[in-house]
Amino acid sequence: MNLSSICEIMRKLVPVIILFFSLNASAQTTLGISGTIIDSNTKLPIELASVQLLQDSIVVKATATDRKGKFMLEKVTPGKYVLAFTFIGYEKRLDTVNVAGQKVNTGVIALSSSSKQLKTVVVLSRKSLLNSSIDRKIYNVGQDVMSGSGSASDILTNIPSVEVDIDGNISLRGSTEVMILINGKPSPQMGKSRAEVLEQMPANTIERIEVITNPSAKYLPDGTSGIINLVMKKNSKTGFNGSAIANAGNKDRYNGSISLNYSPGRINLYGNYAIRRDNRSRMNIINRQQLDSTGKIQGYYDEPNQSLSKPLGHKATIGAEYALDLHNCIGGSLNYSYRFMKKEDVVNKYFYNLNHDLIQQYDRLRYDPETEIEKDATIFWQYNFNIEGHEIRFEYNKAIQDEVEDNHYTNVYKYPLAPNSYDNTLIKHSENLDHFAIDYSRPISENSRLELGYDGSFTLQKPVYYGEFYDITMNKFVKDPMKTNNFIYEQAINALYATYQYNYSKFGYLAGLRMEQSDIDATLVTKDSVITNNFFKLYPTIHLSYKLPHGDIQLNYSSRVYRPEADDLNPFPEYRDPRNLRVGNPKLLPEITNSVELGYKYQDDKVSFVPSLYYSYKQYAFTEVITKLDDSTLLTTQQNLSNDQSSGLELIFSAKPAKFFSVNLNANFFYNTIDASSLGFSSKKSIVSMSATFNTIFAITSGTMLQISSNYRSAQLTPQGKLYASFVFNSGLRQDLFKKKISITLTGSDLLRTLEQKTELNTSFLNQTIMSKRDAQILYLGVSYHFGKLLKKSNEEKMQFDNSL
Repeated sequence: MNLSSICEIMRKLVPVIILFFSLNASAQTTLGISGTIIDSNTKLPIELASVQLLQDSIVVKATATDRKGKFMLEKVTPGKYVLAFTFIGYEKRLDTVNVAGQKVNTGVIALSSSSKQLKTVVVLSRKSLLNSSIDRKIYNVGQDVMSGSGSASDILTNIPSVEVDIDGNISLRGSTEVMILINGKPSPQMGKSRAEVLEQMPANTIERIEVITNPSAKYLPDGTSGIINLVMKKNSKTGFNGSAIANAGNKDRYNGSISLNYSPGRINLYGNYAIRRDNRSRMNIINRQQLDSTGKIQGYYDEPNQSLSKPLGHKATIGAEYALDLHNCIGGSLNYSYRFMKKEDVVNKYFYNLNHDLIQQYDRLRYDPETEIEKDATIFWQYNFNIEGHEIRFEYNKAIQDEVEDNHYTNVYKYPLAPNSYDNTLIKHSENLDHFAIDYSRPISENSRLELGYDGSFTLQKPVYYGEFYDITMNKFVKDPMKTNNFIYEQAINALYATYQYNYSKFGYLAGLRMEQSDIDATLVTKDSVITNNFFKLYPTIHLSYKLPHGDIQLNYSSRVYRPEADDLNPFPEYRDPRNLRVGNPKLLPEITNSVELGYKYQDDKVSFVPSLYYSYKQYAFTEVITKLDDSTLLTTQQNLSNDQSSGLELIFSAKPAKFFSVNLNANFFYNTIDASSLGFSSKKSIVSMSATFNTIFAITSGTMLQISSNYRSAQLTPQGKLYASFVFNSGLRQDLFKKKISITLTGSDLLRTLEQKTELNTSFLNQTIMSKRDAQILYLGVSYHFGKLLKKSNEEKMQFDNSL
């Protein structure tokens, strides 16, 4: 029995497992103490309050409250105790408690504010840069020195399993089919232009980045390799707090941000604004051998080109949350993002015959001012029942995105000499996204929990292309019907999900099932035709765990999908380069993946080690295929492979051997097999690849921190060629001053100037090599200022099932 058969059996068994355990799991209660701590005046929950269980003045157990003010002390032996409740700025409270034959719930504990005036509190300890579990990595962006001046893409390069190529494209465990969410929700920004958006998104607006390779059924199944969730900053400290950051870089680069929040009690108001100006220079060299039907060389083509762009981005957020009482909380936020980019390209084209004699030469010049605007709004209402963890949340999100590319092309003919020719292409892409979610969670017993929910996502995309050329006889630009088209893409996804979590002694499981109806209509307005694709599918998931003396072991399974977007389906060519056309495929099927992951986590006070074995089997995997239209024109489109299998070993090592030194090392080895027989290739292709990330921090003094990071990616396989290895090295230094109110940072990326990408294409009609480089050696000097009365210390994220995004 092969692994793909095992995946199919697990997919069929998961619903049975869910039903079996839901009907037969009986809670075996253990003695414990739980309760909720609130402010006596505002009636709001107090997060991170200290709870100590004392017996004869000796601390027996201790914990801290969560964001809802709730606490739990587990495995308490029978007896009489004293509970001590404390938090900065509040009077200490002592309560006696008697633990007998059942679990004790103290109910609501109200703490009164202290009459003493608080001074500024400075927390000297830091969060860990990386918290890793078997199927989840949490990267605390604020602990990365590069976050003060870098972009989201810069930070993503430091995260285990995540790779960013020279074009800014994101991949997870070697696959680009990854779902990127913002605050746990889909966003139009993370569609076609997400690489450019992430390169322009300031890293200092991000609180943390969560990477989940096998999410539960609660979350969208999109993204066959998993989910990357960007959790944006939303300050909730009491009083008035804020920060301001300014950075200046080489070659006219600069960025800055300001963040404010005000929380006097029941209400929390927050907002931030960021601006980022970049300067990007890129060089490509294309060398092509053209082959005849017998495989012999019949001509050569060279294309050196240079591209310069200067993007300017603005991003603003305002939001509010209001606790009506202990049970009801409402809130909302507004986000606005504006990005302007002026692109200037110079492409030199040389055509040679078999003897390397020049037969044609011309330059194609491009001037393209681009704008992209996104506006989104979110509102929510959450009701907390009397039982701890029993809650329901309603949330609605509306996002609108408008993007315009105004391309102006000039062809300058140098050999043989000819008059210049001109053509323009105006591309307007609009997208509307409505997302509505209902999430319900209820503890069934002390050891089990049930989650139910509805998830509705409704997308409307309208890419419009208008092409024109300059008619010399008419002395004006006229419409080009070949380059003009109108395409409408509508997608409605309605989903119901259920997950059931159960823990017994050292064993636990989380089983889930997502039922999804997907309705897609693609309208070719220019040709007056409609392509529909409606289907219903079940996406089962299961997570099994077993606790060991120094860690956990997990076995996870999930079924996921990667859906084609509007550009993947649009059959009209994009004429950015008339000799290298790109076109969608209206017959492209969704990619379905079944994945299994087995991992172990070892954890002690100084070392964390997480090895994981994983396997995925893809049906109808996407791949780019290049075909020949004529002797000088190539066509690139998306096609479905017969199947794609990959397996790998991931190793994540984190250690803090001394107070002044910590290190994170990740290595990912994977074996990929591609079956492209459906595309006319007779044999399978396989390759062993690896990637590695190294990140270390030296606390030279209590206020001086040096960070060194690097990442390496080996060669990877494509159906028609391969992608060569790459390496990059970054570093940063931060100096804190005046009790950490002010920080000065110096950062440098690609310090060794090694960032480049080489791709190779081999077909029956073509041999091609592309070498791409960009001016990625970027230096920034920056300063940040933090103000506010109280800095609260957050809990470290613990290993757990997939319970939040």
